[in-house]
Amino acid sequence: MKQLTDFINETKKTYTFKIRVAGELPENFDTRLENALGKYDVVNFSRGKTAPITERPLDFPQLTNCEVTSFDVEVNYPTSPNVLESYIQLEMNHPASHIIVRNENDSLELQQENKEDNKPYTSLLATEDMGGESAQQHVGQTRVMDLLKELETAKKERNVDYTPQAK
Repeated sequence: MKQLTDFINETKKTYTFKIRVAGELPENFDTRLENALGKYDVVNFSRGKTAPITERPLDFPQLTNCEVTSFDVEVNYPTSPNVLESYIQLEMNHPASHIIVRNENDSLELQQENKEDNKPYTSLLATEDMGGESAQQHVGQTRVMDLLKELETAKKERNVDYTPQAK
């Protein structure tokens, strides 16, 4: 028969978060962040991956022309993204507008992962063929002529005499 400690060890759950920090980070920020998160019993901590400078970062629309550094963190102690975000803000003395924490299953996080397919974005308006079948025969003067032909054939099919008859 299993002991209670065996059941607890089998059901041990970890909590994964993605921490994004906007702007240029001070020296040893990642080490200080890992030490601050020690309170939550860090299992896994990835060093920051810095994205290039963009005009409007995706997670920080209020900021302009800054880089975003992402950290993947896995902790044993249960917490919510909001609590973790405010804790990091206080411990790192960093503005709240420059920090975002999300769960691994957050809907916005899943959307962003699907968008990152490493293909350069090309506008469909700039391409000659936008894909799909052409609809040119359904618009403009060609459609008017087709409509008149359809009306003429419908008139012939009905066999109705439209001339007035004398009484």
